Amino acid sequence: MLTAVLLLLAACGSENSGNGNEAATQAPTASAQPEPTAIAEALPETKKVTDDLGREVEVPVQPSAIVAGEFASELLALGIKPVGSGDNGFKIVYTQAEMEGVERIGDPPNPETVTLLAPDLVIAPTVFLEIYPEQMEQIGKIAPIFYISFEQDPIYDIFAKIAELVGKTEEAKKWIQEYEAEASAARDKLQSSIGDETVTIFRVEKGRLRIYLNRNFGGYMLRSGLQAKAPEAVAAEIEGNIFASAKEISLELLPEYAGDHIFLIVREEGDDKSAFEEIEKSGLWSNLDAVKNGNVHRLETDKYYGSDIVTIRETMKEALGMLAP
Repeated sequence: MLTAVLLLLAACGSENSGNGNEAATQAPTASAQPEPTAIAEALPETKKVTDDLGREVEVPVQPSAIVAGEFASELLALGIKPVGSGDNGFKIVYTQAEMEGVERIGDPPNPETVTLLAPDLVIAPTVFLEIYPEQMEQIGKIAPIFYISFEQDPIYDIFAKIAELVGKTEEAKKWIQEYEAEASAARDKLQSSIGDETVTIFRVEKGRLRIYLNRNFGGYMLRSGLQAKAPEAVAAEIEGNIFASAKEISLELLPEYAGDHIFLIVREEGDDKSAFEEIEKSGLWSNLDAVKNGNVHRLETDKYYGSDIVTIRETMKEALGMLAP
């Protein structure tokens, strides 16, 4: 009888010991499951924004790897270096040193290159979707794309939108305040120097003569920055499309669009140079008041190429020195 009791107790002890071992092996498995709050904290915080195509896009609140199809200068002004940029970002004379180390994604943008950069945000102009639809469709599968239109104010619209997108509104406000102070002083100096005299920007290329309005090649800098007065024909073009880039005109219309001062953009070599030499020989050119009074100012094509905020700010200083030395 005693033997039977002892065997029963031994069996119970063995069973309890087995259960303890099983619990011991299961406990770490249960504790290894991450808490829901830990999962949420590990994921990057996002927000929903609306781009210039009217699309609602979910983007990181604090993006850490941005590819800039355009607008690299705006990001640099906010203290952000993009991981990749389209070709135009490398053409801006004033930011070339800061672009060192940024990957060139090409024009059209190369989806494979973008993939390797592993961006969490892509910023691109709306025109990219029009001219590179296939590439942008592929890139849209890699990271969210925020599209921005060129047809708006480069400082108070484009720059402000980018700053809000990447969480740098205070930095943008500071930059704009500094720019406005510089622009105000420049306008006062220009007014004191030339008063209501008019200014035109001409660009000469082989087979094409264009006037620049209120965007790139000095247009925004001159009209919105310095607020230089435009000839009536130029003012009418701007009024018709306030952020238009340029208008092509015939040589016969040159006197109608020419101002008291002319900013001239023409490359110093090749066919463009030859084209301008032919214009110089014409009576239409030599009879312009700006030509007769020595008020033709040559602008470097590469310097004035962009419509980005850094180019606007820097070329405003240089142009003022030409008009009001």
